[in-house]
Amino acid sequence: MAADTAKDASNLRLRILSAIVFVPGVLLLVEATEWTLYFLVLGVVVRCSWEFYQILEEAGYRPLRLPGCILSMGVCSYFWRLGKGEMLVGDLIPLLIAVTLLVMTWTLYQSGTERYTANAFLTLGGVFFFGVLGGAPLLLVQIAGHGEEARHLVAALFLCIWLADSGAYFSGRLWGKTKLAPTISPGKTRVGFVGGIVGSMSPLALGFLLPSFSPWALAGLLLVAGVGGQLGDLVESAFKRDMDIKDAPPLIPGHGGLLDRFDSYFFAFPLAYLYVDMLAIFEP
Repeated sequence: MAADTAKDASNLRLRILSAIVFVPGVLLLVEATEWTLYFLVLGVVVRCSWEFYQILEEAGYRPLRLPGCILSMGVCSYFWRLGKGEMLVGDLIPLLIAVTLLVMTWTLYQSGTERYTANAFLTLGGVFFFGVLGGAPLLLVQIAGHGEEARHLVAALFLCIWLADSGAYFSGRLWGKTKLAPTISPGKTRVGFVGGIVGSMSPLALGFLLPSFSPWALAGLLLVAGVGGQLGDLVESAFKRDMDIKDAPPLIPGHGGLLDRFDSYFFAFPLAYLYVDMLAIFEP
């Protein structure tokens, strides 16, 4: 019992020390220029997709790891070029058709008929999940009209999902008893879920950096992102439980792989984009 307590305390210290370095670094890349934001998003997409395919390989599948990562970056980069005015929204359909045909054919060449369906559709799912959903911050910058407020918006959403994660973690440890989804993630509690929502509201204090949002519109955005982030966490937990692993291939001390740290990202940012797009907050 004492050994487990000491191990938990050590892991918590490692998580805190990693976050002290990790969080400011990410925010600096977001706020510096649109180019640094683009490379940050691209790095998240390629590393998380690589970890995803690595997990599948360890589970006995044969996805197209390198082509899948490259295609994920390509789909994500499409959103960057879209924001630069070099492509049109309608061009996305031919792109997705080409990606689908390429993956289905390439998998046939690599795997033959052995688990062909699983390998092909897992590869394709990875491309769409990480490439499309992972590019959501770039779509947010586009819809927000670029500029400082657009980058402030992305930074506020990063803070939202991190603070939601911290709020859920600490409130769940202190007061959580009733499990939220015991068959998916036994460590998560209903109190932790509420604590995560409370934590996600903290960036309301940064409302002065987002003048296009009324307080109520910003609160709604943070709520959507906070709930979405926790859903993303549950989805990744379900995936890891299905693959019978505890963590993604390690990268960040105390946090496992990048996929463990950015699981919320792939739900929170797409939902935030849909929210902003539906409200048309940035239209004149």
